[in-house]
Amino acid sequence: MGGPLKKYRVTSPSGAETVMKLNDADAEARGLSEADLADAPGAEPEPDGPEEKAASAQNKARTAAANKGRGARGGD
Repeated sequence: MGGPLKKYRVTSPSGAETVMKLNDADAEARGLSEADLADAPGAEPEPDGPEEKAASAQNKARTAAANKGRGARGGD
């Protein structure tokens, strides 16, 4: 148990690919080798995030009425 962690590309039984940090013993237990390293040549780089950041959504909540005295109850 322990040791330095390396990033391995792992495919789950459902077919989803992910990157896991495992030590050598855990990688061997899952049947992974040096070819499965995420940093291995030919490996696809991990995306850092979306290419273009989406514009932040404006708050959709209603703002407080500027003149609260003139509401539906007829404050005039």
